[in-house]
Amino acid sequence: MENKFSPSPLKSKNLHARLVLVFSFLFVFCVLALSVFLFNVLHLISLNDQSRFVFEENRRIYQLEVMLKQYHLGLKNYSISSSSLAEMRLAALDRRIDETLLALQDQPPTGDLALIEAIASQKTALSVLAGQIIASVDEQDALDYEDQEWGEVERLSLQADQLFDLLYSDLETLRRAGLEQLQGLQDEAALFSMFAMALGILSIPAFLFLALAVAFIIYAQIHLPLEQLARAARDLQSRQFNPASLDGLARRDDEIGVMAREFLQMA
Repeated sequence: MENKFSPSPLKSKNLHARLVLVFSFLFVFCVLALSVFLFNVLHLISLNDQSRFVFEENRRIYQLEVMLKQYHLGLKNYSISSSSLAEMRLAALDRRIDETLLALQDQPPTGDLALIEAIASQKTALSVLAGQIIASVDEQDALDYEDQEWGEVERLSLQADQLFDLLYSDLETLRRAGLEQLQGLQDEAALFSMFAMALGILSIPAFLFLALAVAFIIYAQIHLPLEQLARAARDLQSRQFNPASLDGLARRDDEIGVMAREFLQMA
């Protein structure tokens, strides 16, 4: 049996195929526009989450820097006016610094994780050094004035100052990197927001244009030919029918053309 070639919808003169093709274009356009818009919205949500994590990390880094400066000042003053109250304040600050560092390590990493680990190690060494300074100051305070020797305290304090300077430098590096990262996320979010807005604004007239095109095709390809057939039926009833008026429709190779040819045969 001979295989007949079936034309594709693009080349088919079948009215149903034309309508399906037109509505398919409209549907695909709507799906693509909606998909791109939703992708932008989801990406903006992701950027917002990242910005929140970066901001929280920067906030903790700033708190850590402030507490370290207070700890540094308290340790310096301890050698001048040592007391149980000053030691309790230093111990409380030490715990708060450790808690902030732990929270910084537990949250999702947004910056240099190796640098954060290095800061935690430096803080551990600083706590040991601070304990040695406090013990040495207490030991000297227990001696008579003429027996006191503050060389060891000065040496330990110098080491602590160097360690504090290193911590400040690393925290400043982290804070600068965090601010740059936050600015980059804000710029990216602004770009995607403008893109989503532009897409929404452009999609409205494009959708209206396609909808009008579909309406025009339906009107031109279906409504007008059917109205012409109905007018021909009225003319036939009133014996004023002119077969030449349906020649154009009869030449169409679709359902409308079939109807026109059958009407002419009946007329």
